[in-house]
Amino acid sequence: MTVSKLAFSRSPVAGRAANHARGMSTGVRAIGFAAAVLATGSLAGCGSSATTLDSVRVERAIADSILHERNLYATVACPSKVPQQAGHKFTCTAHLDVGTYPIAVTETNGSGHVRYENQRPLVVLDTAHVRRAIRASILHQRRLRSTVRCPAEVLQQAGLSFTCTASVNGRSYPVTVSELDSAGHVRYVAR
Repeated sequence: MTVSKLAFSRSPVAGRAANHARGMSTGVRAIGFAAAVLATGSLAGCGSSATTLDSVRVERAIADSILHERNLYATVACPSKVPQQAGHKFTCTAHLDVGTYPIAVTETNGSGHVRYENQRPLVVLDTAHVRRAIRASILHQRRLRSTVRCPAEVLQQAGLSFTCTASVNGRSYPVTVSELDSAGHVRYVAR
């Protein structure tokens, strides 16, 4: 199998978004740089059958690219029975702790070489900042110290919700966090 390193290009708009907070009370911001293109990755995914692409190798290559270029652990799922033919297109999905990211795959030849990409930036939410904001709210409103745990890798995308856990005096409380927009603004409510 031949794998070439993916080139992640910076998006000027996403790059700026990643470098400063977005005027919200919690100050959540995008971290890292945006992967505007997950392209130029070539991979030989030859399977045991001459007519079926080895999807597992494609999944591993995409997951490795995301890990090495973005330092994110993702589980990637591709269709299992993909015909091995030049020009064939299919979609794989990268699963983060919260959220999924589609990746378009195109077979470049009939030998199992593929190119994969996504034009939309892969931006994760700064969950460390969310944890600090929840801790500060508990301290300010209840005058209690707490520890807060949130999923580590959350896709920054409007409409996603996830649960953090606030521990106060040995008791755990769920905190529902909802992403209000794609700029990293969130709302959280303790239950």
